[in-house]
Amino acid sequence: MTPPHPDPLARFAVDQLQVLVFEDRGQAGRAAAGAVAHAIADRCKVAGRANVVFAAAPSQNEFLAGLVAEEIDWPRVDAFHMDEYLGLSGDHPASFRRYLYEHLFGLVDLHALHLIPGEQTERPMLACLAYEDLLLANPTDVVCAGIGENGHLAFNDPPVADFHDPVLIKVVKLDEPCRIQQVHDGCFEQLDDVPRHAYTLTVPALLRAPVVSVVAVGPRKAEAVLSTLKGPIGEACPATGLRRHPGAVLYLDRDAAKLVL
Repeated sequence: MTPPHPDPLARFAVDQLQVLVFEDRGQAGRAAAGAVAHAIADRCKVAGRANVVFAAAPSQNEFLAGLVAEEIDWPRVDAFHMDEYLGLSGDHPASFRRYLYEHLFGLVDLHALHLIPGEQTERPMLACLAYEDLLLANPTDVVCAGIGENGHLAFNDPPVADFHDPVLIKVVKLDEPCRIQQVHDGCFEQLDDVPRHAYTLTVPALLRAPVVSVVAVGPRKAEAVLSTLKGPIGEACPATGLRRHPGAVLYLDRDAAKLVL
């Protein structure tokens, strides 16, 4: 049986972005999972299947667990993911593919799974072109994202984010605050272990989906949430682009929302 979906403590809009605040990260994750399950079902009714892009980060733990608990017709879902470290194999402990396989992909019966080949370090542009072809052939219906401590979406850190990027996926150099976050998240023991480059879907690739569900939880996300909701819209805080998207919803827990309530 699908678990009950909690009611938010607060609900408001900033420009076109809908914001829901919950008591804790478990409630935020379950609420987002319920909404995403509904969006997938709606798309499957119209098109027979749904193309969904997923983020990989500890902040997504409760959301992904909530998705697994939902009654979703997974054989009608094609799954993609939004970023991967350049030079990491899929079985590396810090690989986003491994994280998503352990938290979702390996637990449900997907129609198809399309993974970014992080280990392809020779001529990575070929990997970008191949993945872009997949995205063009299978337009994204739902994006399930997070917000980084530096306000990034996927690995679109402030120095490399481009709201008008002409491509759907690219290789980027990771900003130091982004790499520090990977240590905070427990993905790596020290900063020198964090790769310096990664594949990422671009901001336009993420925001071209009609439904964008964003989960940001925990006190370390509070400053990024403040910048996202109160700062000027621009690449200095890539997540501010969500405020121009009529189908975007931001799910926060009390800790992440503490500077905006």
